This record gives sequence, structure tokens and C-alpha cells, in this order.
Amino acid sequence: MGRVSLVLLLTTAALIVAGCGRGSREDQLTYGKEVYTQECSRCHMVDGSGVEGVYPNLDRNPIVRLDSPEPTIDVVLRGREGMPAFGGQIPEQEIAAVITYIRQSWSNHASAVSPAQVK
Repeated sequence: MGRVSLVLLLTTAALIVAGCGRGSREDQLTYGKEVYTQECSRCHMVDGSGVEGVYPNLDRNPIVRLDSPEPTIDVVLRGREGMPAFGGQIPEQEIAAVITYIRQSWSNHASAVSPAQVK
């Protein structure tokens, strides 16, 4: 990661934690996209399409699109089948941002997730 990208990522993270900036939703989506691209896209692909039979798609995924984000939060925190558990490995702000990103990207239109929900 280049120095400029790292500074942008850290600045965005600080704005999210502080609740400042243009609007927390936009900042959270920007930060979530950065985390997703770095941590998740190698398996779930940049476009959320996954790899059939290996890594599930996140675009149009029924669990991701549920009204309640709890099942998605649970999978990210505890892992499932081949997916590692990220609970305790990544800060709650990052987990909330990446889950918000996948719930509101591509053809998904589900609610945002706050760090308080990631427990």
C-alpha cells in the first residue's frame, strides 16, 4: 500500500471513529470498501461475485440482504466453513464498515451496521 493510500485509509478511519466528516454513512462506505478490497476481495472478488463452490457470492446473497445484520455479523466474527473468524482480529469499526459496505454495495440495499452492533 502506498503512503498516500495509507494516509487516506487512516484519515477515513479517524473520521469514522470520531463521527466527523461529510457524513458518517459516506465515510463508513469509503472505509468499508478499503477494508473489503484489502481483506475480502481476494476470496469474494472485487464485485462480490465470489467463486462458485469455493467462496460464496456477497452480491445478492440472501443472508447479507436480510433485514437483520446479525447473521452476517456472526459469520464475520466467528467464521464459517472455510472463512476465518475476524472477531478480536480486526477492530469493531472496521468490521462494521466492511459489513455496511457489503450490505449496501452491488445490488444489495440493506441497512448499515454500527460498531455497537459488532459485539
